[in-house]
Amino acid sequence: MMSSRKISNIAMLSALAIIFGYIESLFPASPIPGIKLGISNIVILIALYRMNFGSAFFIMLIKVLVTSLLFSGLNVFIYSFSGGVFSILIMHFSKPIFSKIGVSMAGGVFHNIGQLLTASVMMQTSAVFVYTPYLLISGIIVGFVTGNVSSIILKRFDKKSMS
Repeated sequence: MMSSRKISNIAMLSALAIIFGYIESLFPASPIPGIKLGISNIVILIALYRMNFGSAFFIMLIKVLVTSLLFSGLNVFIYSFSGGVFSILIMHFSKPIFSKIGVSMAGGVFHNIGQLLTASVMMQTSAVFVYTPYLLISGIIVGFVTGNVSSIILKRFDKKSMS
C-alpha cells in the first residue's frame, strides 16, 4: 500500500506536469512536426530520480492523458504516449550510465524516435523519417536544457534534505 505522502507527491508532480503541458500548448506550433519545448519532462526526470520508475511512469501517463484530453485530442495522445514510453524507458535504463543531462538528452531523442515510429505506422509511410535529423537535433537540444534545469532542481532538493 502506498503512503499518503507518496500519493500526494505523485499528485503534486502530476499537476505540475499538466501545468507545464498547458504552458507548452500556448506556444505556436513548430514548422517541423513534433518539436516542442519539453518543459513538462523536467517533472518526469525529477520523479525518475527522486521516486521510482513506476511513479515516474504513472506521472507521465497522467500528464499525457490529461493534456491530450484538454488541449489536443486523441491523435496527439497516441504520439505523446508512444514518445513518453520510449523516453521514460531509455531514461530509466540509461541512469546508471549517463549523467542527468545525458539521461535527459537520451530521453529527448527517444521521445522523438517513438513519435516518428508511431507516425510511420499511423500514416503507413516511411516518408515521415525525412524529419529524423531535425527531431534528433531538437531532442538533443531540448534534452540538454531540461536536463540542466532538472539537475539544478535536484541539487537544491539534495541540499534541502541534507539541512
